[in-house]
Amino acid sequence: MQIRPTILCALGGVALLSACSSVDNSGTAVMYGGNPLTYSNSVSSAISGTEPTTAFGKALKAEYIAYAQREADEWYDFFDADFFAKKAGKVASNETILPEDPANWRFSAEEIAQKRAVRDELIGLLDDGKREEKPDTAAIAQARFDCWIEESEEGWQTELISQCWKDFEAAMAELRAVEPAPAAAAPVAAKEARLFTIFFDFDSVAITPVSERVLDAAAEQWATSMGNVAIVGHADASGSAAYNLKLSERRAQAALSQLTGRGIKADMIESDAVGEGELLIPTPDGVREPRNRRVTISVD
Repeated sequence: MQIRPTILCALGGVALLSACSSVDNSGTAVMYGGNPLTYSNSVSSAISGTEPTTAFGKALKAEYIAYAQREADEWYDFFDADFFAKKAGKVASNETILPEDPANWRFSAEEIAQKRAVRDELIGLLDDGKREEKPDTAAIAQARFDCWIEESEEGWQTELISQCWKDFEAAMAELRAVEPAPAAAAPVAAKEARLFTIFFDFDSVAITPVSERVLDAAAEQWATSMGNVAIVGHADASGSAAYNLKLSERRAQAALSQLTGRGIKADMIESDAVGEGELLIPTPDGVREPRNRRVTISVD
């Protein structure tokens, strides 16, 4: 369920959207407010509307229409069904529609920061040409991200939340993959390591529900590849360097414990910690930054 305009609250629910890259979609909570009374018209308009001119647009429109129909037909959530039907209609009009901004949904500040870090990576890949290079996969990644955001906010369909995340991660892995350069007699290329990142609350080593799903995906990847695993703990610049080094070590240990608990052999895991030495987001000393409080997990 999204942030919705006051007028719709009288009907019993609401909807929204925003951006940070190609197009400024700020303020779309009003523009895209879902309305159960207009769902049928919204989905019909999207289906019969002008077909997008790009392969990515066509795939994204189909993804949003399918999700809107599931919201209505399976879960009777006509507010969000209308919201995503309207997003499909905007795609059909050849507008550049970006993934949902978590700040427009009912999440805590920490959850918003963590989910925005995921969104930023997705938008970076889309803007780096993945819409054109891998349109079907890029559309799946965006649609499943929106599914994960919407269902996480509602919080009751745990299996669907997990499935949306797994589908999103699988699509992201394909978008991240670097295509090998053609060679006359190229040797068999070594498989590229998969990188997973989990984030932590301030001064904490507790594994969040979002991180639980990332760890699940990392363990599934290891079960497929049976490769080596490298863990690196990090901290932000708040606090002393010595304290942050210890904190990053504890975070790395927490991740290691979770991974071995998921079946990864301890002798195949290498653990390290760098404190505030390798900030993902450069900040002055003493500044709290959620995206720097992390553990990276590389699976060969």
